[in-house]
Amino acid sequence: MKLNQTIPISLIYFLLTIFLCFFGVPTTNATEKTNSILKVENFFKNLKTLEADFIQVSPSGKTSEGKIFLDLPGKLRIDYNQPNNILITTKGFWIVIQNRELKSTNNIPLNQTPFSILLENKINFNNKDLILELQKKLGIIEVKVKLAKNKQAGELILEFSEKPFILKKWIIKDIVGDETTVLIQNTIYNQKLAFTLFFPDDFPEPNN
Repeated sequence: MKLNQTIPISLIYFLLTIFLCFFGVPTTNATEKTNSILKVENFFKNLKTLEADFIQVSPSGKTSEGKIFLDLPGKLRIDYNQPNNILITTKGFWIVIQNRELKSTNNIPLNQTPFSILLENKINFNNKDLILELQKKLGIIEVKVKLAKNKQAGELILEFSEKPFILKKWIIKDIVGDETTVLIQNTIYNQKLAFTLFFPDDFPEPNN
């Protein structure tokens, strides 16, 4: 004897939903992540220059303030307010760190610092030279960036607000795990900057 059973409509809808989730259109989370990736990539594609005030928090919790200038690719100026009297500049292969009070200068290879990740302006999720990780939480899009072939450079963490989509801060994480946070505000994008901004100070030769 053949049984004629009717499958409940509710069960059909349930099975269809499961099928679409696993085999059909992308889920909302996947779509949102793709959109976030596109926003980040477009941000850096369109970023030429940046000028902003900053507040820096060191690993010890000490705060500093100043002005930052970026001219991509390759040029950076971080000018700390007093009492720090520190100036950081780069326009090539070296980061130049100067103490204006002591009239001292130290040079560090750019490729040994997380600054190289930002200054090369190659943040793209198809770039095999980079290890990128994106996550979104509470209206903040966070992107972690590492150089695939140079772990000595540390890690750069970028945080964007979603609405409006702007860069709010970055965190520089060195090889031992210490983090320096830089919050930026009053940002001006893509205005022409004087090339001389990125030259170090010219200290007089010490008297013998």
